[in-house]
Amino acid sequence: MRAENVLGWNLLNRERATEIWNGPSSSIRQNQEGEKTYSIEAFPRLSFQEAMLLRNAMQELHSSSSRLKKEQAREFLKQYCIGSLIELDRQQAEYCSLLLEKMVFGFGPLDFLLQDDDIEEIALIGTGKGKPVHVFHCRQGWLKTNLFFSSGSSVKDLVNRMASCIGRRLTANSPVLNALLPDGSRLNATIRPVSFTGPSFTIRKFRKKPFTPVQLIESGTFSAELMAFLWLAMQSSCSILIAGNTGSGKTTTLNALFSFVPKDERVVVVEETPEIRLPHSHIVKLNVVKEQGISMQSLIVDTLRMRPDRIVVGEVRSKAETKAFVDTLLAGQGKGSYATFHGQSCEEALNRMRAFGIEEQDLAGIDIVLVQRRWDSIENGKAKERRIAVEACELERKQGRISINPVFRYNFKKSGIEKVGESARAMEMAEKCFGMQKSGLEREIEKRAALLESWIGKGLSIEEFFRAVGGK
Repeated sequence: MRAENVLGWNLLNRERATEIWNGPSSSIRQNQEGEKTYSIEAFPRLSFQEAMLLRNAMQELHSSSSRLKKEQAREFLKQYCIGSLIELDRQQAEYCSLLLEKMVFGFGPLDFLLQDDDIEEIALIGTGKGKPVHVFHCRQGWLKTNLFFSSGSSVKDLVNRMASCIGRRLTANSPVLNALLPDGSRLNATIRPVSFTGPSFTIRKFRKKPFTPVQLIESGTFSAELMAFLWLAMQSSCSILIAGNTGSGKTTTLNALFSFVPKDERVVVVEETPEIRLPHSHIVKLNVVKEQGISMQSLIVDTLRMRPDRIVVGEVRSKAETKAFVDTLLAGQGKGSYATFHGQSCEEALNRMRAFGIEEQDLAGIDIVLVQRRWDSIENGKAKERRIAVEACELERKQGRISINPVFRYNFKKSGIEKVGESARAMEMAEKCFGMQKSGLEREIEKRAALLESWIGKGLSIEEFFRAVGGK
């Protein structure tokens, strides 16, 4: 018998590899073939005896009438070992106590992945040593881990534990589950007959510390000049649609752009999955509740009655939602409306809106369309995932139709974001806002770009950045 037969999970045997990064409870290792693995280091591969100890201690705890507090896990295990005549060395006692705590109060071994802020997604595509859990690391991309699950029942039990806070369960009659975890992470899980490869789940983590505009410049997603232009546009009450493919960082950018908005403005946020985190004090967050018939469309309409300064829609997907968002633009309330949308170019995003029945003249309510893309670039024979702002365009009405005015575009040959046109619409709004001529505004953008570049490497938090740009 092996530990995985007892607990339903374990760690893989460590292979010969070079450590290229290490953290408090994990490391990233690279073998001779160049393959990287995210390794949980908080405990070793468990033995059968250690697994039996943890399982029996759990059973003892569940049968006990007393409620264990988190800080009592170590003492409970110690007393259990004394009563069962089990002797542990100091290191064993340390990691077994930690695991017992995670199994009782958390989500078992997944806690070590959930607690790493550098991990964006956690995914499982089946059971067995050949199908370990994978993670998406913010700097390394997709990595396999040394954690695997050995049985479908253990996966289902863990998923149901995670979803218990909202009263949902993964069963044969309900083989698909979507849930929001207490920390804001988004869980999707499936079992047979929906997933042919066995049980699967994906956890999209909720980032506790939003990226700042400077961090997006550091990562290469934006140039300082483009970010300075958007800074001016946000302060000039431009409405912005952020388009892109899945996982391109649309919501991340939307979060970052709001650090340019004064803190005392009233912001109304409408989301199906809470991902927008703004540092503002006067914020109203509305959440879709499908079970009670509260849709994204109805909430967007309701925002018009709330006297907002800014309206933010987490993600516009359907025809009804798109129409409701455009209605907020046409209503002219507040200082701007903002949303994310699926589309791999400005033209594609507008064509999707037209297909949803949005009238040509109504598209003019959007001032700027910002497009982000996620793709693999091949460097030294290896694929590296990148997220880049590939277009920033203004919309202009000409002869009854909307024309696109590209201002910034990503040059794939030069691997850089370039200014390819002159801003007309945003500059016109900025002239009214700042009382400056176009030449003065252009100098202001240069000044702001230099300021953003001067902050690179300073490690400013979102709150520190917010204060630095005058958000207070």
